[in-house]
Amino acid sequence: MSMMRNLVGLWKNREETSEKERNPALKTRYYKERKDKLIDLILDLIPKKLPRWKVMHTDRERGEILVEKQGLLRKSDIVITVFRINPIRSAIDVMSAKRGSFGDLGDTYRDILLFFRVLHTAIKPEEKP
Repeated sequence: MSMMRNLVGLWKNREETSEKERNPALKTRYYKERKDKLIDLILDLIPKKLPRWKVMHTDRERGEILVEKQGLLRKSDIVITVFRINPIRSAIDVMSAKRGSFGDLGDTYRDILLFFRVLHTAIKPEEKP
């Protein structure tokens, strides 16, 4: 992670992926898998591979999974959204926010990267949407 990301982290305490993001690490990911199967896969992976992460709520209809991450000093809230593109294709966006008023020194950015690294051990994203 760059020094600039750490400096921005002094006052920024949230990060999210999107289609229009300039940083390639924070772009929306696309998968050749049905929405419900991706949700099941995520719900299976979180307790097994991410021990300090706890699923708090799942809304399958909206494709949202609310996760709480226990940090050393503060907790983070992570919302994983699975979108149905077509019957056999889905996309995932992640929003991570650290509780509190101070910056996170890049923790939310690293949380998103960690989530995708763990997810990509089970399913590979499409190269280009």
